[in-house]
Amino acid sequence: MQIVAPIPTLSDEFSHHYEYRENQRFSPEVNRKTRLFTALIPCVTGLGCMYQTVATLHDRRTYPPPGKFVDVDGCRLHMQTAGQGTLSVVLETGLGGMSSAWGWVQPETAKFCRVASYDRAGLGWSGPDSAPKTASLACRRLRSALLRSHVPPPYVLVGHSMGGLFIRVFADLYPDEVAGMVLLDAVHPDQHLRSADINEHMCSGFRFLKAAPLLARLGYVRLAGLLDSWAEGLPARQAAESEAFLAAYQHLKTTRDESLAWETICAEARCTSGLGAIPLAVVTAGKDVMWGHPDLQRDLATLSSESVHFAVKGADHVTLITRREHALLVVEAIRHVVERVKTHR
Repeated sequence: MQIVAPIPTLSDEFSHHYEYRENQRFSPEVNRKTRLFTALIPCVTGLGCMYQTVATLHDRRTYPPPGKFVDVDGCRLHMQTAGQGTLSVVLETGLGGMSSAWGWVQPETAKFCRVASYDRAGLGWSGPDSAPKTASLACRRLRSALLRSHVPPPYVLVGHSMGGLFIRVFADLYPDEVAGMVLLDAVHPDQHLRSADINEHMCSGFRFLKAAPLLARLGYVRLAGLLDSWAEGLPARQAAESEAFLAAYQHLKTTRDESLAWETICAEARCTSGLGAIPLAVVTAGKDVMWGHPDLQRDLATLSSESVHFAVKGADHVTLITRREHALLVVEAIRHVVERVKTHR
C-alpha cells in the first residue's frame, strides 16, 4: 500500500527594519527615552547571554549522557545500545535530531532485537567536529562507532527525515553489511527540485536555521521555546533532553552546518544504487501533506523490489516518532523488516 507523507514544518523568519533620519527633531523627553531604550539593548542582550550560559551549565549537570562515548578519528561520538539478537537495528535521526528522539522506538525495538542510536558529530552529547558535513564521512564514522561498540552487522538501517539520505549512503558504501531498511517520512534527494511548494518551505526553514545559533547564544531560542515542538510527545526524560539541546548553541550550529551541506548530501544519496531485493519499509505520515510529496514517497518505495509502503493516520513529520501511539506503529514496521530479513537468510 502506498500512501502520502508530509514535510517537516519549520518556523518562518521575521525581520525588523528601522529608519533613522538625521534631520528629524526630537523633544528632550523623546531623546531621553530613546537613549534609555538604546542603552537597554546591550543590557538585555547581556542578560540573555548570561541566562543561556547558566542554563547550559545546568543542562549538562541535569542531563548526563545516557550512553557511552566512542572515539572515531578524533571525534567523540555518543552511542546508546540495547537489546540482543543476531541482527542490529541502527537508528539515524534527521536534521537537528539526536538519540533522545528515539525515546519510544529504541526500548520497544530492544524487546526483539539489538538496537543502537547515536548522535552525529556536534549534535546532542557528541563532540564537535570541524570537518565539512558529508553523508559519506558520517557513515564511515557511524560504522566504526558501531564496531567499537560491539554492534556487528548485518544491519537493519532506520532513517527519519534527512536520516534517510544518510542510511542510503551507508547501504551503498557497505552493501554486504546491510540486510534491511526502514525509511520514516524520509527526505527524497530531489524533493526541492520536483516540488515548488517543498522548495519554498525548505528555503524558509533554512533561512531560520542560519539565524538559529545566534538566537540560541542570546538565549532567545530557549526563552521563546522556538523548537520545543520537535520534542513534543516524547517520554518526559527524553523530551527534556531534546528541548535542552534544541536550545543549545553547538547543537544548532551543527544543525545549521548540515542544512548548508544539503545539496552535497542530496547529491551523495542521488548517486547511490538501488537496494535490490533487501526488505524495505517506507512509513509516511498522513497529516499535513505538502503538494508533490506523495509521488516522492512512492519513488522511495521503488528502491527495493521487496518493499511495503504505508501511512500513519494522524501523524505528522515530527510526531511520527515522538508520539507514542505513532512510534509504536514505527516499531511494528521495524519488526516487519527484521522478520523478513530472518526469513530470507
